[in-house]
Amino acid sequence: MPYRENQNLAVVLWIWIGIGLLFLMTLFITVLTTTYLKSIKKNKRKVMQMVRNTQTECWENTLYIQEKDRERLAEELHDNIISRLNLIRLNTASKSVNELSQDIRVSMQLIRELSHNLTPPDLDDIELPDLITDYLEQVEDIPVVFHHSGSHGNRLSSSVKLNVFRIVQELISNVLKHAQATKIEIRLRISTQYLVLTVKDNGCGFKTGTQYGGIGLRNIKSRTQQINAIYKLKTKPEKGTQWMILTAFKSN
Repeated sequence: MPYRENQNLAVVLWIWIGIGLLFLMTLFITVLTTTYLKSIKKNKRKVMQMVRNTQTECWENTLYIQEKDRERLAEELHDNIISRLNLIRLNTASKSVNELSQDIRVSMQLIRELSHNLTPPDLDDIELPDLITDYLEQVEDIPVVFHHSGSHGNRLSSSVKLNVFRIVQELISNVLKHAQATKIEIRLRISTQYLVLTVKDNGCGFKTGTQYGGIGLRNIKSRTQQINAIYKLKTKPEKGTQWMILTAFKSN
């Protein structure tokens, strides 16, 4: 009899132990699930905040690029077009009709070039190497060597074409204004997976902490962010400057 009572007590004890283990396991799963759900919500808030920050940054970069384009237009109009027209006005009495006509033709050509540089080209009907070649034909102040390779340029998205083209324009403009270079070398490589653009000059270079370096870096950063590209700058005073832009291939 005592043995049977001890056996019943053991069974009851094991039942309570099982109930306790089941309770602890349920509690553990509940805590784990709650923690996991809180982590998901926290990560979701972080992702949403990152998206909002990225959208804000892209918008700010777009506004910055638009403002720089306006400044460049105003500078070109003031330094080139208006100055030339003012000289024509002042020299109307001292120059012949043929000379004045030639000066007007030069001014008209400058206006056409300015319009070409500022107006987005028809990106669907022209490949990026041809677009860059057409622009470089207008550069007369310094020799520019352009090498390009790859057969997939026609599959680039319009955004990549336009931003890479604008980067080339801006880098060439900066070299002409600041670098005191005698040669520019441009290399463009387009494959099925990536695009690499290299622009190198033999000019005076600059320190990246200077105002010119800051402006150049910010402009390139704004353009590269719009096409998810990365850039690398190598420059030293009196050692020239080299930019490299790399972006993954994007198709239309």
